[in-house]
Parts: sequence; structure tokens; C-alpha cells
Amino acid sequence: MQNKEVTEKLGINRERIKYFKKQAVFVPEKPFADSSKNIVYTERDFTALKKLVVLTKCGLTCGDIKKVQDGESTLHQAFNERKRIVEEEMKRMRGSLLLAEELLKEDIQYETMPVGCFWSMIQEKEREGEVFMDLYDYYPVSSLRIVKCPHCTANQEIDFEDYLWDETFNESHSDNDMGSDIIYSFDTEDNYLCRKCGNGFRVEGWIREYPVGAYDSENIEILVMEELS
Repeated sequence: MQNKEVTEKLGINRERIKYFKKQAVFVPEKPFADSSKNIVYTERDFTALKKLVVLTKCGLTCGDIKKVQDGESTLHQAFNERKRIVEEEMKRMRGSLLLAEELLKEDIQYETMPVGCFWSMIQEKEREGEVFMDLYDYYPVSSLRIVKCPHCTANQEIDFEDYLWDETFNESHSDNDMGSDIIYSFDTEDNYLCRKCGNGFRVEGWIREYPVGAYDSENIEILVMEELS
């Protein structure tokens, strides 16, 4: 099958297939074009792409899928982790939605808004555990992750924002992509100690937003201290 036929059947564009290739979750059987300069996909390729479309529509990212393909995670684990992240986002969205509905019900106007009243209400709700989206220019992807200590396997909740060393913003230069992206690079170096066993380990990697404000993929590596020497 040629590129056009595959994209039409799957309801995706060529850029999506290029992205799957770039993220190394799709490797076609015949990676090069035929003599007519057209890329030809086999039935096996079509099935593989269909699987990727299904999984991404279920909420998994290419980073999630790559970990499953590489045996670093099971599909069940990937779905559970993605479910946790989505539920956190939905909880924030629900808090903001209810707050917006409250302002609409009270017919609040910008010029006469009783800021003190709503400020106090938000403070009280946050003390009770409610969360809000707290948008400014965009809603950044959470940098909070749970990793396993390589010494005792205890779960460790780490906010990689505390260990950022670079934020690379890449502007969009094409009408065919989904916009600009940001890559957040982090490295705990030798500054992280397990809260359970007290042994040190290092976590380094990156998290990508693409388009800006939307989670795309990530790479997280955990190194024990012996591997650092």
C-alpha cells in the first residue's frame, strides 16, 4: 500500500507516520521508497500503524509505547500510569470548571468582581485538597514522576523541576506540524538519596511538550552510584 492509501484508511496524515518513525515506535519492513520514489507499506506495516493509532487514541504517548516495545513496561503498567496522569489532569479541570460555574451563577463582572471573597474560597478549597488548573500562558506538563530506587525498589516521588538544567524551546517552522515544542532536561546528579534505604542514585533525562502545553514523550534513566564512576 502506498502512503496515501494508508493515511486515508487510518484517518491520519503523513506527519503522524513520520513522527512514529522518529520516535522509533514504527519501523517499516521496507524503509526506503520503491523505484517510483513512492513509499510502500506492507500489510504488516499497516497492522502496526493501526495498533499505534489505537494505543495513542487510548491516551498512550509514543514514549509509553516505546517502553512497552522495549520491555521496560507492560501494556497494563503503561495504561495504569497514563490513567493516573489523566485523572490528575481531570481533577484539576473539574476544580476549575466548578469554580467557573460558580462565577457564572453569580453573574460576576470583571470590573466589580469581589476578589477577596473568591480568593478566600479558593484558599479554603485548596486546604481541603481541591486542586485547580492555575493557567497562565499555558498549562505546563507536570514534572512530578514516581521512580523506583535501584537499591531497594521503593517508590520515590521526584519533582524533576527541582533538577532542571535546560529548557529548549523549538519554534514551529512548518504548517504541517502541530506547533512548537519544549524539551525539559533534568539531572539529579549525586544529590538524590532514597527516602527508605538512604542510598544514593542518579536520575537524568528529559520530558517533551509537543505542542507546547501538551505531554508528548519522555526519557528517564536511573543510575546506581557504582555506574557513575
